[in-house]
Amino acid sequence: MILNTTTNALSERRTPTIAALAALALITAACSGTSSVSGPATTDASTMESTPLTDAPPTENLVALATTSIWADVTSRALCEAPVDTVIPIGADPHSWEPSIRVTADLAAADLVIRNGLDLEEGLLGALDAIDTSQTTVVTLSGLISNADDDHSDADDHDHDESTDDDHNDHDHSGPDPHLWLDPVLVADLVDGIASAAVAAGWPTTVIDCAATYHEELLALDAEIDDAVVTLDPNARILVTNHDALGRFADRYGFEVLGSVLPSLSTLAEANPADLAELATAITTTGVSAIFVDAQSSDTDAQALARRLEGVEVVTLLTGSLTSGTDDGRDYLTMMRTNTSRIVDALGS
Repeated sequence: MILNTTTNALSERRTPTIAALAALALITAACSGTSSVSGPATTDASTMESTPLTDAPPTENLVALATTSIWADVTSRALCEAPVDTVIPIGADPHSWEPSIRVTADLAAADLVIRNGLDLEEGLLGALDAIDTSQTTVVTLSGLISNADDDHSDADDHDHDESTDDDHNDHDHSGPDPHLWLDPVLVADLVDGIASAAVAAGWPTTVIDCAATYHEELLALDAEIDDAVVTLDPNARILVTNHDALGRFADRYGFEVLGSVLPSLSTLAEANPADLAELATAITTTGVSAIFVDAQSSDTDAQALARRLEGVEVVTLLTGSLTSGTDDGRDYLTMMRTNTSRIVDALGS
């Protein structure tokens, strides 16, 4: 069972195999330069030999994973820039990505796993449910949200232990919004929970101070976005999206979500001609000038809709992943600044 709150799993030393896995990750990081986010671990734990690090600081033997590149970056910042790998590769759609068998071993070897919850990681559910929580601390971020936040805050309420791949394809894609990271104030609160879980998993208490510093940066980001959005005419703060990803952003900054090409919280939904016709009428009536699409998923239907409408452009946002090789989404703070700039520019023109 995946817990919605943190569980301390390190009552004993990790096995030599896991220590070796952590050592290899550190050697790889040292050779390639420092980075908050890297690709998922690729070492097969079954073939590793024992190489204990007798003189290494305690945290060098600890392995942290996050399901997405966004949460890997946020977690790294909360843990004083400690290396945190992402399970779902940069640029992949978290709704549709399917893991290899190796991913289950990587998750089992980790000391700390950060997952979003609310069925965001649809293809990963089986692997996440297979984690031995007596050995690995698992944090489901949606479970850390207070009920006082809003009605998006319900924790993961599905038991997937018995589920199959077919069950995953049949998930109800309505319900609480899983796109937690699109509200920086919510992320600031979650950072504190991540740091507390890390301390319980063996990280030093100094991460609490790092998390507090990052918390303040996130609140400053919120103020920065507010300042940018206030330049828009309130009547222009209308969003049309590729799928229902921007609800939390809209709630935080006073936008209305007019509709979505895929009226679903998941990109796995399919467009419906009747819904598209209704959305086209609403766009024409309100004078909306942009359809915002996800960089990590197909924009074919959005492009086809825009071609039917005069003066409507398709604008790409970074809604589910950081970027590799470009500065626009190199980290969470930059990603949110990029999205805000693109939204304000598109709706303010």
